[in-house]
Amino acid sequence: MSSPELCFLSVHELSEKTRAREISPRETVEAHLAQIDKLNPEINAFITVCHEEAAAEAALAEEEIGSGKYRGPLHGIPIGVKDIIDTEGILTTQGSSFYPRNVPAKDAECIRRLREAGAIVIGKCNTHEFAAGSTTKNPHYGACANPWDTSRVPAGSSGGSGAAVAARMCPGALGTDTGGSIRGPAAICGVSGLKPTYGRVSLSGVFPNSTSLDHIGPLARSARDCALILQGMAGYDPADSASADMPVPDFSAEIEDGVEGLRLALCPDLIQIDIDQSVERAFTEAVEVLRGLGANIETVACLFAEELNTERRPIADAELLAVHRDNLDKFPEKFGDDVRARLENARRTTLDSYIEALRKRVILTRKAEALFEPYDGLLLPGYVCVGAPIETVTATVNGKEVPFLGASRPLSGPHNFTGFPAQVVSTGFSPNENMPVAMQIVGLPGAEARIFRIAHAYEQATPEVRNRLPEILKS
Repeated sequence: MSSPELCFLSVHELSEKTRAREISPRETVEAHLAQIDKLNPEINAFITVCHEEAAAEAALAEEEIGSGKYRGPLHGIPIGVKDIIDTEGILTTQGSSFYPRNVPAKDAECIRRLREAGAIVIGKCNTHEFAAGSTTKNPHYGACANPWDTSRVPAGSSGGSGAAVAARMCPGALGTDTGGSIRGPAAICGVSGLKPTYGRVSLSGVFPNSTSLDHIGPLARSARDCALILQGMAGYDPADSASADMPVPDFSAEIEDGVEGLRLALCPDLIQIDIDQSVERAFTEAVEVLRGLGANIETVACLFAEELNTERRPIADAELLAVHRDNLDKFPEKFGDDVRARLENARRTTLDSYIEALRKRVILTRKAEALFEPYDGLLLPGYVCVGAPIETVTATVNGKEVPFLGASRPLSGPHNFTGFPAQVVSTGFSPNENMPVAMQIVGLPGAEARIFRIAHAYEQATPEVRNRLPEILKS
């Protein structure tokens, strides 16, 4: 197998071939580093590329596997890491002007676990400044481009992670999600991405955005790959106050079981924003695919849907401002315009509204759990539109121009508020722009394995979507 071909294999495929010693970690890492060197100048998915470090880790992995010390499915697999997640000895900028030379002394807990599982950090992925926006048009490290159309954004804030996976620079990457920052890039870049249950993955060593809404999760090219990456980093961390002490199941255990007999819900009340026809059409077709596979699909009303968005905002704003208030007071000019504006707006959030929102979240989450308890999953569109032009950052939704920044947060944010896990899977392409569109699958807390099962069944039934490649990969 030639080196370029290795970049087109999934995490699962690379893992199987590595375990069988058909390929080596060194070959895999070298192939992906070459792909980064080839495409990153145009896409700018990576702020830092770990040429020497990744090569050394690959050599060690090769030695371990050769001596019979195989660690599991992630051994020798290169992973991109969003640049707000600490990596020992590797520049971690937070996508900001405040940390241009920040080299952490230790790994974030999620990275420590992935390294223990044998994964290799291949580089640090571009992000919206401080992960505080949805375009990844970074004023300090340059805009990240969407591999499907390099004049367009990859969404954000984990845009570099989504773009890197879509461009085959790495088979999987880590992102963070406070209001849709994993799911947005997954949808807009045509890959798969999971926001796990709140507390499923430790936040230790991750620069905070809104600590009670922050999640860490994988982006990859399939639900199966996301399951493998999640397996490597999930688990209780007593050093993280947000960590949930819950059992860690085998996330891939039921992935081949299909959807026949499963109860899936549609909830129009949770779609509180105009959805472009291209997204809506592909979503409707995806629902019918799942119905054709044997799923029972029902429509359910959610009378408190509007409150999920209303009460999320004070929490997001108050907690973000708490992180940045001192720097905003002393060095406002060091923030990008959009992030500074967001922080200034957050000053209007009162302590009373924040405390009340925290109280209401408990009640509303209980209501949501009761409402969706009979169902195996909730189906929603993945994003409101396709990626907007980098130059204008203005999206088109059913012929109307709207700001892309924050456009889809009403669709994704409620699941940060409740902490429910949510997976995005690509459903096709817009007919005019040839840009990816997607579906979101939401489950109850702890139900990642069931979500992966639903997503995998859909992916297996729609290979034509998965087999389509960006033009940039055909040259």
